Amino acid sequence: MFKLTMTYLRNRVLCLSLVVSMPLLLSGQMGPAGILRPRYSQKVVTSGTEGKLQVELAVKDGFKVAKRPAPKLQVIPNAQFGVVVGAFSESVAGNDADYFGGFKPLELKIAPAKTTPAGKHSLEAKLTYFYCSEIDKYCSRSVEALTIPVEVAKK
Repeated sequence: MFKLTMTYLRNRVLCLSLVVSMPLLLSGQMGPAGILRPRYSQKVVTSGTEGKLQVELAVKDGFKVAKRPAPKLQVIPNAQFGVVVGAFSESVAGNDADYFGGFKPLELKIAPAKTTPAGKHSLEAKLTYFYCSEIDKYCSRSVEALTIPVEVAKK
């Protein structure tokens, strides 16, 4: 009788732990958000022509970002803008060859459609990267939603 009760209890605990951890597993992110902190250059882009926007990425103190798999910025397709994302590259070599020491500004080539009205707009994007905590000695994946501001001027 005791053995049956322990099996039942063990199964219940397993089910409960699965239910509690499911939101973390489905969200795609574990651990703290905001390890990579973006800062956007505010350049005006003319509608109908290609312009450039730079995104500076700073790493939060106490963390490091892995080179492999490479960080990825995916801009959600938008009918008003064509966007090409440049590659992530290192500005300064770090102590560990597997991690970025610092980031050069990430360049986005933005081409607003001729029909895009003048004014302030935004692009929705998803930033995915792997990071490690130097203090707590753990690593994790982060998927963060970004809103990239874009200002469009008429030709």
